[in-house]
Amino acid sequence: MTDPTITDLRRELEKAQIALIAALKHLSAHAEMNAALHCADRVMYSPLHAKVESAVSGIDHALNRTTQTEPTTQFARSLADTQALVKILTDLDRCRHGRHEGDPCGPADECNGTSAGNPWLRPGMVIGHDRHGDEIVMPDRDHKHDPAAWRTTPRT
Repeated sequence: MTDPTITDLRRELEKAQIALIAALKHLSAHAEMNAALHCADRVMYSPLHAKVESAVSGIDHALNRTTQTEPTTQFARSLADTQALVKILTDLDRCRHGRHEGDPCGPADECNGTSAGNPWLRPGMVIGHDRHGDEIVMPDRDHKHDPAAWRTTPRT
């Protein structure tokens, strides 16, 4: 296979992986909701959940076997770094169990069934300043993908 073919196959695998991860999240939420609805002490995941997890693992394995070389241009490296930073920023509101604030969270500790989010970064908290001295704040859950929400203090 040629490099463009591998690139195309990787792109299709990545799209399938994104769709399967979304399906896995949906299946998990559904199983957790059913457990909560029936006041179960544990969550029973469906066999489909295990098959989807297996498919995601297979895609991970295939992608790792065909790891792309380092980006050769400064622009490509910058784009890859920016994408990695976006992933980090969107995970800042997760609790220690890996759940976003407000999502179902199983352990019976500080989350009590619903994720309390990151206790060290609450919405509205100033987390830094830009080069002009303006505040950078932790936005609320619904606006964390909006760059403008990181720049303004939410009104309460």
